[in-house]
Amino acid sequence: MRTITTSSPDGVAWKVRVVWQPRWRALARRFGGWRRRRRGDSSGVPNLDLPTGGGGGGGGGDGFLGNLADDILVGLAVIVAMVVVGALFWWLLLPLLLLVLDVVVVLLLLAVAIPARVLFRRPWTVEAATPASDGGENYFVTEVVGWREALRTRDEIAEKLRMGYPAPLTGTLAHRA
Repeated sequence: MRTITTSSPDGVAWKVRVVWQPRWRALARRFGGWRRRRRGDSSGVPNLDLPTGGGGGGGGGDGFLGNLADDILVGLAVIVAMVVVGALFWWLLLPLLLLVLDVVVVLLLLAVAIPARVLFRRPWTVEAATPASDGGENYFVTEVVGWREALRTRDEIAEKLRMGYPAPLTGTLAHRA
């Protein structure tokens, strides 16, 4: 939402905006509280079957050392290929997949949340905030039903503050550190 920055005739700067805050602020503050605890693997060592270079005994060829050299080269080629594929996945494909997933989730949430907010007539929060002397901010909040009405209220509060009226008459005063 667009924030309107204005100052009163006595030089106090105000920021007036329409805020869409979740109803469950405690849940929103504990963002990520639902994540599972990380469980450590006891051994940490994968079980790999590596080629030994021996075996079979089929006819002719280079003998034991030739097969071992071929196995080592194949093993190195596989390791290099795995490192390249892993690096491409980690630095290219995974970020792109996560970006697409984030965009899809945000669009789905918007597609559900906006109609729900309109149907259930949830009020929009209009906030007028000014910096406090302790580094936090003092702010007035009021709730307004309807998006257009919230924008009108935001504009009215900003205009009244600019003209020198005292802090907004509606709403409640609070302090945020």
